[in-house]
Amino acid sequence: MSTTRLLLLGAVRIFQPVHGYLLRRELLSWQVEDWANVKPGSIYSGLRTLVSHGLLDEVPGDPVSYLLTADGEVEFRRLLSAALREPESGDATRLLGGLCFMTALPRSEVREALRARALVLQAMSSSAAATVRSIEESRLAPAPAAELSRLIEHWLTGERAWVEDLCGRLDAGHYRFAGEPGAPDVPVDGLWPPAALGPGEPA
Repeated sequence: MSTTRLLLLGAVRIFQPVHGYLLRRELLSWQVEDWANVKPGSIYSGLRTLVSHGLLDEVPGDPVSYLLTADGEVEFRRLLSAALREPESGDATRLLGGLCFMTALPRSEVREALRARALVLQAMSSSAAATVRSIEESRLAPAPAAELSRLIEHWLTGERAWVEDLCGRLDAGHYRFAGEPGAPDVPVDGLWPPAALGPGEPA
């Protein structure tokens, strides 16, 4: 639920006040069905759940619209920070959801979260390598079981390399973060701003 909750809170935050149909259409354009296992019907039930938990307010009308509450803002920031900072073994959906909204935070805060993530990934990678050695030396598990940990080690190493690449793009000025000129990014005529503004493009 945490990824779905992050997606719903973050999308409402961008478009509020927003009704469920527009929110559903926007999230489906992000292909959330493919990478977050968010089904169209679960968007409406998720909105109702967030209202019942005091994280969203309903605005009467036809259709009903939604606004983020103060508690919803706190929960959104908590989920977003955790998604960027804390690797979740075997499940990338939380990170993918966090990437959709990382510019809601200051650039420095995102860089710090990613540095922390890289350190955890390094420790997890070392642990996977140690597991390989243990399996090979103890022979208490089938020898091919070592390939599981080798694969995990490669996944972790690859993600750590991606984190370093992303940090390089952030340092080069890609994206516009909270507190920077032109932020926050919102779509204009259905198109979102590019990653890095070119000469002559409005800030």
